[in-house]
Amino acid sequence: MGEGRGGGGAAVVLAVSVLAAWLSKVLEEDPVRFRARWAAGRRGILALVAAFAFAALAALWALIPEPLTGPVPSMSRA
Repeated sequence: MGEGRGGGGAAVVLAVSVLAAWLSKVLEEDPVRFRARWAAGRRGILALVAAFAFAALAALWALIPEPLTGPVPSMSRA
């Protein structure tokens, strides 16, 4: 795995990852944190709680198995 590539490929992947993280912080996180009125005070807490509730429900929905359909197998051994 990774043979024949050298360290240059890993350095490029690392650089792109750091660049994406920095752009995300500058373009998304900082404007919300410092300039969005809804992100401050009680409204911010409510938005955070709503986001966590949504994430929890989405995770629960993803983890619950799909129900079996069709006839129910009999419990008796005849």
